[in-house]
Amino acid sequence: MSQIDIYEILTKFREPLINKIIDSLEIKADSSGIDIGCGIGHITKLLANNTGLNGKVLGLDYSEEMIDYAKKNSTLQNVEFLQGDINKLEFSSNSFDWIWSMDTVWAGPQEFGCPAEKPDKILDQLYQILKPGGKIYLLFWTSQKFLPGYPLLEARLNASTSANAPYLEDMNPYNHIMNGKKWLSNAKFDRVQANSFVGDILGPINENDKRALAVFFQMLWGNSSKDISKDDWQRFKEICSPDSDQFILNQQDYYGYYTYTLFQGIKE
Repeated sequence: MSQIDIYEILTKFREPLINKIIDSLEIKADSSGIDIGCGIGHITKLLANNTGLNGKVLGLDYSEEMIDYAKKNSTLQNVEFLQGDINKLEFSSNSFDWIWSMDTVWAGPQEFGCPAEKPDKILDQLYQILKPGGKIYLLFWTSQKFLPGYPLLEARLNASTSANAPYLEDMNPYNHIMNGKKWLSNAKFDRVQANSFVGDILGPINENDKRALAVFFQMLWGNSSKDISKDDWQRFKEICSPDSDQFILNQQDYYGYYTYTLFQGIKE
């Protein structure tokens, strides 16, 4: 499965929750915004549905492959895609009415794919390119309950290094994403808020969502064998592997959930 295929599957899985979050923002028609870390551009297009034909949304991503794919798969007149580096934003001051960034401003080691070890310089740049009165929206995946009936196993998996990446034990607590309010306040944003949104997962689960959740299982816990017991690792493989006859997502009455936390502020 290619990286593009994975993005497509994961985006389709999360789309209902992302639409709910976008609807809560009250993005104004005719506004101009930027999607920082747009990936394949699907969420950029969801954002553009709220700006109308006279508005504009720019999708920015570091990956040339993602931007090429996004350009080829968009026919919207109010959407544009550009390759760029979040650490070196080449926009004039006061360029955008709003900024959206989802699962991008992760502070941590670059070998984990993080754009910077600290968030402050990035947020200072975002503040500069935002117009006075403009809003910033930072969105992060923050929790999940995927293994009903196995709370202790899931707790031990969630305590693993794999599940907490890119945050490492010796990192500054300030750099953890749950300090998003502090990040925005320190970057001089006003009226800073934080709230979480829940995505429910109800069985029977369709095939796309099974594939998406199997990917999430591996992303979260696939490298946790060194942090848990052999018995826990074996049980994880039994209930989280699509080829297993005990695959937990095949349960007709399955229920799980995940959360995204939105941090937002205003440039006065």
